[in-house]
Amino acid sequence: MPLSWFRVPRGTSEKLKHCRGGDMSDGKFEHCVRQIVSSHGRVVEFKHNGQGAHSHVRIDWADDEARGHIERDLEASEVRDPG
Repeated sequence: MPLSWFRVPRGTSEKLKHCRGGDMSDGKFEHCVRQIVSSHGRVVEFKHNGQGAHSHVRIDWADDEARGHIERDLEASEVRDPG
């Protein structure tokens, strides 16, 4: 499975907002991202930018369709593939 870094906004994705409710902690963010990604891939690593508006999430995904679902579900503003 390929690995990619997804730049994920911390407050714009409808699925993230629904999952997080009012909890803006890193722990809840990570829990929700793992939950959202679980049907299409696997979260490998998080890199938070302090109090930044986004985090980088390294995700293992199965195929291009799965990658597309993850990108849309998280409303990722950038995806960096290895290489």
